[in-house]
Amino acid sequence: MVITIHEIRSRQQDRKRSGPFRRQGQPILISVFCLILCLSASAAELERLTNVTLINGAGNDGDSFQVDANGKRLWLRLYFVDCPEMHARTEIDMRRLREQTRYFGLVDADTGIAHGEKARAMTERLLAVPFTVHTSYASAMGRSSKKRNYAFVTTADGVDLGTALVAAGLARAKGVGRKTPSGVSPR
Repeated sequence: MVITIHEIRSRQQDRKRSGPFRRQGQPILISVFCLILCLSASAAELERLTNVTLINGAGNDGDSFQVDANGKRLWLRLYFVDCPEMHARTEIDMRRLREQTRYFGLVDADTGIAHGEKARAMTERLLAVPFTVHTSYASAMGRSSKKRNYAFVTTADGVDLGTALVAAGLARAKGVGRKTPSGVSPR
């Protein structure tokens, strides 16, 4: 195939005309690329950790707690669920607690805190015997200064902890999600 000078010049002029449009589209392409990277990072394989035990501590609550995974200490944050706060030390915590209190139809912040304490007690009870964790070690820092990782937790009886908390009315389905260990999508 022979390309003439006329065809080359025509192509160059076409490129010049489309240049600004290409540049305008670059942020979109960059955004799409970043989104793909984020989704692929959040879709990392779940690692299955068995015979995990709860480490009782003051920082634990219904949806975030410390565990011993075969000698490795991890702070976990449950996927899909949000339990009421148990402390309101800052104005941001107080706003969050008020919002949670309204969601659960509770009377005031003290009742919201008591609801959070019930969630923690249920979590401690259900995790009193070794359990299974599925995590990809995705960061769940949020407002916490602790290095937490999102996880699914299955009790020794085969019950998903997040589902149990929501069914008991001690948590709401909210927050970061991903496919469950069985492959079910959150949406």
